[in-house]
Amino acid sequence: MNDQAIVPFWQRLREITLYPAQSAALMVIAGLALLRLLSLLPLIGWVINIALTIGLYKFAFEVLRATANGRMEPPEGMMEVDQSIGWMGIWLQVIFIVMGFVLLIVFGVMGLGWLGLALCVVMMFGYPGAVMSLAIDENLGHALSPPTWLQIMARLGWPYFVAFGLMLVIFISAGNAQAWLSNILPLVIGLPVFHFISGYALIATFHLMGYLIWQYHEELGYTPDKPLKLARASDDPDQFILDESAEMVRDGETDMATEALRAHLRERGGTEKVHQQYRKLLKLKGDSAEMLRHGKEYLPILLAQDKEKAAVELYRELSELEPAFIPTDAESNVRLARRAALLGHAQVALRLVNGFHKRHPRSSDIPQMYLMAAQLLSERMGKDAEAKALLTQIRTAYPNHELVPEIDNLLKLIDSVSAGRKPAPG
Repeated sequence: MNDQAIVPFWQRLREITLYPAQSAALMVIAGLALLRLLSLLPLIGWVINIALTIGLYKFAFEVLRATANGRMEPPEGMMEVDQSIGWMGIWLQVIFIVMGFVLLIVFGVMGLGWLGLALCVVMMFGYPGAVMSLAIDENLGHALSPPTWLQIMARLGWPYFVAFGLMLVIFISAGNAQAWLSNILPLVIGLPVFHFISGYALIATFHLMGYLIWQYHEELGYTPDKPLKLARASDDPDQFILDESAEMVRDGETDMATEALRAHLRERGGTEKVHQQYRKLLKLKGDSAEMLRHGKEYLPILLAQDKEKAAVELYRELSELEPAFIPTDAESNVRLARRAALLGHAQVALRLVNGFHKRHPRSSDIPQMYLMAAQLLSERMGKDAEAKALLTQIRTAYPNHELVPEIDNLLKLIDSVSAGRKPAPG
């Protein structure tokens, strides 16, 4: 089962079309395209051309497999799939083309040309499913079986056909660019450019097919491999969604990144870093309402995890958005006030103490809370008169409380300090 929120491919169209432009993929595509010039050599040129085509298809399947396993960066090398899969990819394409011609000829002779054409259309729609099957199983016979394509189409439903339409657009655009450039560029330049465009389109479509497998791996019965990496003490259990959202932000897709984090938090919860990143994006968008809603929901989670310092910082944000906001339960109120006082946030602590006895009249923490408030007023803010009035009220309301000696000591200290401040009589 996938532990991360997967953004649907139709929300990643820009990233999909720009995937081959990343340096690791771009070097392979450009390198293979330049080597196509060697195909102009007499006698051995055709052998070189086939070898380069096999290499391109092998890399395309590397891309598909890596994407299907949740890795959105192009593979650095070409070691994950066997060399034979490059051959199988070419044979798959050749067999599809030959089968199409055979169907058109056979049914044409029988006077059923329309049926042959219809079957060719089914094959055309089935080709991405065949490629996906080949990438998963590395079994050419299984990939060529029509029930395999039809099963994949049925399991994915309309997203399969949307993805097919996108692939068609990519290839048609590439074909138009190739046709236009071939008329204006000399052969020595036009040949590498022609193959660069076709290679770019191939890698983009294979990345899209891999993403389909990644997005619908449960429907396809595919279990993605866990990416191999060295464990680091700094790794976050939700690092995947953090990296994915960061990539979206870099690409200017802030709304998409926010939605991905929101979906992850809603469906699976998240680490503190995920919550923090979500709030940063909300602040960037100026979505105060969602910041307030999320903060009120997240505050008790921080307290339950004994992350009181982070809880105080979050409460400070919430009180700026909604000055009247106070946690509804006495325990949270007390814990936040005490930690705020320890952290030196006197105003925050006093805001939490203010009216505490009215909100929680039966709380045993009332004397302690107001004693703390008096200490803050006197020691941190120099408001001795207000502190003394508050201490007097506490002593009157709780004459037998265990804190009375401490209250009396603080009253004496305030009196002595106040006396020391009075000017000597002239």
